Amino acid sequence: MELQSLPTVPAGSVAGMIFSLAAAFGLPIGLYLYLKHKKYARTSSFVAGMLVFILFAMVLESLVHSLVFSLTGTAITGSLFFYAVYAALMAAAFEETGRWLAMRFVLRRLDGKNALMYGAGHGGAEAMILLGLTSINNLVNATLINSGELPGVLSGLDEATAESVLAGVSQLWTAPAYLFFVGGLERIVAIFLHIALSVLVWRAVRDKKAGWYWAAFGGHFAVDFAAVLLGSYSILATEAVFILMTAAVVWYAARAYREAETE
Repeated sequence: MELQSLPTVPAGSVAGMIFSLAAAFGLPIGLYLYLKHKKYARTSSFVAGMLVFILFAMVLESLVHSLVFSLTGTAITGSLFFYAVYAALMAAAFEETGRWLAMRFVLRRLDGKNALMYGAGHGGAEAMILLGLTSINNLVNATLINSGELPGVLSGLDEATAESVLAGVSQLWTAPAYLFFVGGLERIVAIFLHIALSVLVWRAVRDKKAGWYWAAFGGHFAVDFAAVLLGSYSILATEAVFILMTAAVVWYAARAYREAETE
């Protein structure tokens, strides 16, 4: 492809990138401000949620993945079913255990509103890191492409690097516009999933009943297992199932929250 004749990124795709960026940063910040100023929840709960996600999901879980995959070769990654089971188990184990440890030993005198704040921080960190940074990068590249400045940027690179960069950014004009909206919608749903899971783990700590922890573990596992298993077949079907399963977890957690608040 000639660098001087690159296609432009459609306006619909750019709108999707902006929507995803707003969802990734705007929703967590909005929830933080609401819970801070309307419910008087503590900032420390939000920060703890963010730090636990980074430590347990991005650092510790990633290290275990590297070790397991180096030992098992393609035994897990070669089967979609086994990989879905493995990925869901690891995500549930690390994130729910991290949640429990933080609520049990770090966040003292934890109440319902701070469980919500913790969940907003946990899900917010995931959204900002996994989607927010990607959306910023996509918008920067889309701006370079549509302004005609990308060829000048690529001309300063060696041929192999320029081809690699071009292959990556070409998805910005070849991918359907709705995909950029799907990313934002998925993170919105995921944030509310993490809030619901945080409520269940809070009940486990508050009531000293392991059943609440295992409810959170099971809900997290089921949602992630379905998402991984269906992800290679249909993005829209995957998102529909993800929303429905998350709604079920949120409904259950809302009952647990109201029950605790009325005791």
